[in-house]
Amino acid sequence: MKCNICPHNCNVDRTNNFGVCQAPSNFKIAHIQLHHWEEPCISGINGSGTIFFSHCNLKCVFCQNYEISQQGQGKIISENEFIDLCLKLKNQRAHNINLVTPTCYSHLLIKVLPKIKNKINLPIIWNSNAYEKIETLKQLNGIIDVYLPDFKYFNDDMAISYSGAKNYYKTALSAIKEMLNQVGEVRLDNDGLIQKGVIIRHLVLPNHIEDSKIILKTIKDNFGDKVWVSLMSQYYPTHQAKNFSEINRLLTKKEYEEIKNFYEQLNFSGGYFQELKSANKSYTPNFDPKTLE
Repeated sequence: MKCNICPHNCNVDRTNNFGVCQAPSNFKIAHIQLHHWEEPCISGINGSGTIFFSHCNLKCVFCQNYEISQQGQGKIISENEFIDLCLKLKNQRAHNINLVTPTCYSHLLIKVLPKIKNKINLPIIWNSNAYEKIETLKQLNGIIDVYLPDFKYFNDDMAISYSGAKNYYKTALSAIKEMLNQVGEVRLDNDGLIQKGVIIRHLVLPNHIEDSKIILKTIKDNFGDKVWVSLMSQYYPTHQAKNFSEINRLLTKKEYEEIKNFYEQLNFSGGYFQELKSANKSYTPNFDPKTLE
């Protein structure tokens, strides 16, 4: 199979060659856990059943998960082993199955998730960077319950410099529209846990508050009250961020107060914003392959 499942359109046979993402043709997983640091309607009391895939189709210079997303830490597993991991999380009383950076494995997930959806009987979350092809997303219709996309950049020069993603803004906007068409507005159960819908995440970068404002305004103008927005302050300079002086620091209190006030003025119907103390490495998982055993 020649891989063209994401906008990079690498057209490579991943059994013999690697594309931009460097992912193999089979599942490669780095870590699973009950995640207690997602949005409250996702983590709940028991935690979100989170599966961290290895590799990513973006190359973010500030990626906090770079050991798995770009350095490829992880273990190749079979379809049956993947199913067992999902069932393991269910047995641990996870509130959902949370697929983190799943895009590179869309071709496998499209086939395997329908086989286990009724066995799991939990919401399935697609937690991605939104650099997605509409044709691929359409094949997930009816399989995915909750979409949790990033909406990273308005400025395409930023997207290319920081993430190696051409035409990111238009691509992500179109992808999020398709996600919303599939699952509709956010719906919670009686315990306040998400069952359906779209929550858009936006990570605020230092020195780029105006770009963040455009992203938030774009969300409001295009989706109104149909989506929730999660404003994230957890940025800290890691990986290759030191090579970019403008982002080689934490957000200032002044910067975050400015974007938080702008967020509140837009009056989204639902969502969250992090406190500045979230910019701490202690909230980043320690990726441990033993969790796959």
